[in-house]
Amino acid sequence: MVVIAVVLASGVVAHWIGWRLRVPAIVFLLAIGLVAGPLTGFLDPDDTFGDLLFPAVSAAVAVILFEGSLGLGWRGVRVAGTTVVMLLTVGAATTIGVTLLAARVILEVDWGLAALLAAVLVVTGPTVIGPIVKSIGLHGRVGAILEAEGTLIDPIGAIMAVLVFEAVFRQHGDALDVAGNLLATLGLGAGVGLVAAALLAVGLHRYVIPDELHSATTLAAVVAAFAAANAIRPEAGLVAVTVMGVALATRPEARAHHVLAFNWTLRIMFISALFVLLGARIQPDTLRDLEWRNIAFLGTLVVLGRPLSVALSTIRSGLTWKERGFLALTAPRGIVAASVASVFALQLAELEVENSQILVSATFTVIAGTVLLSGLSSRHIATRLGLVDPRADATVIVLGANPVARAIARALELHGAPVRLIDIDRRELQQARMGGFDVHHGSVVSEGTWEQAGVHAAGTFLALTSSDEINALASRRAAEVLDRRNVFALAPRRREHQGWLRLPPASVARTLFGNQVTFDRLDELIEQGWEISSTNITDRFGVDDHAWVHPDSIPLFSVDQRGRIHLVAVDRRRGPRPGDVLVALTQRL
Repeated sequence: MVVIAVVLASGVVAHWIGWRLRVPAIVFLLAIGLVAGPLTGFLDPDDTFGDLLFPAVSAAVAVILFEGSLGLGWRGVRVAGTTVVMLLTVGAATTIGVTLLAARVILEVDWGLAALLAAVLVVTGPTVIGPIVKSIGLHGRVGAILEAEGTLIDPIGAIMAVLVFEAVFRQHGDALDVAGNLLATLGLGAGVGLVAAALLAVGLHRYVIPDELHSATTLAAVVAAFAAANAIRPEAGLVAVTVMGVALATRPEARAHHVLAFNWTLRIMFISALFVLLGARIQPDTLRDLEWRNIAFLGTLVVLGRPLSVALSTIRSGLTWKERGFLALTAPRGIVAASVASVFALQLAELEVENSQILVSATFTVIAGTVLLSGLSSRHIATRLGLVDPRADATVIVLGANPVARAIARALELHGAPVRLIDIDRRELQQARMGGFDVHHGSVVSEGTWEQAGVHAAGTFLALTSSDEINALASRRAAEVLDRRNVFALAPRRREHQGWLRLPPASVARTLFGNQVTFDRLDELIEQGWEISSTNITDRFGVDDHAWVHPDSIPLFSVDQRGRIHLVAVDRRRGPRPGDVLVALTQRL
């Protein structure tokens, strides 16, 4: 219990550190595993979990693959386009070829072990790609390509590794038999996944399953489909859960996307545990055996293998050289490669295959090296290539283009914040457009509106419409995309019969400016000629002095010496300090 508690707690701590430092948490998870395992000996996963270790790891990977494919959906595959197909075929073949030759020449292993190592290392994996894409805020085509490739290549790589092992070391068939087994495994897994998705979709659509059991039933169905496919044919389970997620995402009548919130929690917990266990399972001897050959092998895959794979896969793809460059520099390996390598290392040792330990040491070197390279450099590279807006986290999405919203948006822009306005009223939008604002027309319930306005990549969301109901609805939707700490809304009007809106403000969003500062009050004050002013707060002229000069003013936000904007909210922790600029709605003197 102590070990399990430490693994879970350290995983959460690693994710928190990654969030604070804006570095993928996988880097810290791997470091924690290395410290807990080979460096201190505190954690021995094989001793702690015994025979349950690999089944538990397999089930966790299955859930992560399902969650990734469900979030990706067929629409995500279409956004990624034919580039993904090329990466899964031409790219995978190129990676296998380069890895095969590098293992044979650099690691000096025989062709059979080199082929097995090439099959193991062809995968990238959503356990690594997903957190990296999310942490750096990479959206659009490049992000979709990376996530689609990582989700779809995992089952293919695992199956190939199994087939290579059977053909080379157990000598079960020739190349034609291997190809036939590959197709049979893919077909069986796809069939099981489609059947499972259809059954679950019918249950959800016909309300056979109550809402409170949706997440639990979906999780059970995923594990059942994975186990059933694997029982019939090894490694078909990964194909089954991947196809199941994509198929379920294409069935809008199933309304399965609300289970993603629960599955995302599982994903964080599983990824945390998997990478801590991965680092802890590395044997001290493996660390000592990381000689120059492994480093040269890693360098060959990073410098030659991946760039060549992307170059051949993106011919006539329409991708810019910057997008192709980022794809060429991003191919971290994950837990699937580690799990498959560990299983085969044990079986190779039983068969007394010469140099079998190289499979684990080389795989660990590639995993650690690619995770560290991608985790630590991906944000910088994406920013330098112009794929990620360095000011994206500073972007403020304002719902509303009315005079109140325009006045607050103008003040934010004057103090350096990029602002985008969303509204459905074309007349108000026209006024905002004439004022030079970046505006987007659409409904708050439309996914297209949110994508067009870039809400997913923004840093702050302000609901400033005249409708309390729309503010509440939009805030709830925004809280699902951004952290709730970044979602703000005006206080609702105090009415005797509020109907369904009788909710404490904090349950939907953080309340802006005060519980008594409603839209009607702000609109009235602006109509009366009140204006938004900026005041430098110093040791000699503090907040109390400002309140004495402007007794009825409404503080809106403050700007610190580093240019960061701090909105005034009911639950705010930080007030204006000397050196800050206080922005408030004040009566004209």
